[in-house]
Amino acid sequence: MTHKSICLLAAVLTACSPLPPKSQDVRTAVKPPDTVPQRNVTNFSEALRCMDKLYIGYGVRDVSVLLEDLDDSTKKVNAGTRDMMMSALSDQTRRSRAIEVIAFGKDANNTVAFLANAQKRSAFAVVPRFSLRGSVTQLDEGVVKRQADSGVSLANLLGLGASASRQFNVLGLDVAMADTDRLALVPGVVSKNLTTITKEGDALDSQATFNKVGINFSTSFQRSDGTAQALRNMVELSSVELFGRLLKLPYWSCVGADVDNPEVANEIEDWFVGMERAGELTPYFQAQLRNRGFYDGPADGTVTPALRQAVAAYRSAVGMGGAPNVDLAFFTRFLAGPFPAQPFGAATRSAPTAPAAAAPRIGIELQSAAADGPDGGLAFKVLTSAPAYVYCYAQTAAGKLQRIFPNRFVSDPRVDPGVPLLLPGRQGFKLLPGDSDSVPVACFATAREIYNDIPAALRWGDFHDLKAVRDFADVHQILEGVAGETVATASVSLKKTARR
Repeated sequence: MTHKSICLLAAVLTACSPLPPKSQDVRTAVKPPDTVPQRNVTNFSEALRCMDKLYIGYGVRDVSVLLEDLDDSTKKVNAGTRDMMMSALSDQTRRSRAIEVIAFGKDANNTVAFLANAQKRSAFAVVPRFSLRGSVTQLDEGVVKRQADSGVSLANLLGLGASASRQFNVLGLDVAMADTDRLALVPGVVSKNLTTITKEGDALDSQATFNKVGINFSTSFQRSDGTAQALRNMVELSSVELFGRLLKLPYWSCVGADVDNPEVANEIEDWFVGMERAGELTPYFQAQLRNRGFYDGPADGTVTPALRQAVAAYRSAVGMGGAPNVDLAFFTRFLAGPFPAQPFGAATRSAPTAPAAAAPRIGIELQSAAADGPDGGLAFKVLTSAPAYVYCYAQTAAGKLQRIFPNRFVSDPRVDPGVPLLLPGRQGFKLLPGDSDSVPVACFATAREIYNDIPAALRWGDFHDLKAVRDFADVHQILEGVAGETVATASVSLKKTARR
């Protein structure tokens, strides 16, 4: 692999220094301990709560997942694996509400039919973005068995005996994430865990042990049904690992590991190289630098002077110099370290706001358009007179409002002048009038991104009925209160006649 292939935007971001040799790499900066750390756990509740906080810190939202039945391929583990996963994901999103889980039946062959029916049931024919699938893949019983017996007798008067037994079983769980658009697995988003279950005596005492990122986690049980509890722990750990990999979050910090761990360092390097080759690294940094207050611009993968300036400012803020380049060391620090203080005036939320009575700086216009694709439905364009962050809502045939943009398919609300936003475009939903003759829609434009400050009533759940607002005027009022300035707005009623 050449130096160019591992340096983000090497042609335009200057001062890209060579990576250190392996002996000085971030993976080996600290020698791993000779002994494996041990942690006794009864469950991963703290790890699940930690993930919830990561979702908030990294601005994660609108992750929709179809949860298929997690079968027991061994036919030996009598436990509700899918229900365990549902509980784990629910605990991960208590505050952030970042993940929406939709349960699915047992027959995976009907996935396509389920998605088609989901479109019919939804007001805007929208389906989950991802599908979580997997199974209990292994249960090897009696891998090692040990038993010892001893006794003593005194003529016919006294007899004493003792016995001790130990049995080792191995339990395996494999889960992965698929993209519902193509039903193809998302590269690298898998979790494979093995648990060693040790049963002693008459199975009254047992212990489960499994290793992850160089840490041995162990749980002790006082019952013979320890296999189910061991499985629950594996499910909870798998949920942390799976969504951390899907969303590129430092999930390892939630289980007590850090970047000095060789396994963690290897995974960070895999992310860096894979995201760079797939063209995902630049928009990732655009979105996260904007979320952290260092950048104000689109997350479209295009390198601009503003992006280079933001990278340089962030490097300087974390003590890595002021070079405007991204390398493996910076990517590692970006994931591992705390967020630095925002530079005043450098990004959206740092800039001073105008009084609420000031004239709007942004003009916004909605125009009916032809739907992009042969599937029918209605469509419209959003045009702005200045760079803006746009939030669009539509009214269902039942009179309820739902947020349709940004959404699970496109999370970036940025719209630049001269680059109209087409909705739905190629995003995975449709604007269907249903029994009515039209679909009312309204969009709101702000000078800075305010999504993370929007109240829960408008923020949680794309394509969900908003219960705390009655009409578009209520939405406008709430957004202006958050923005602290006049919010530009436009609306249009899309008619069936607009279809071509």
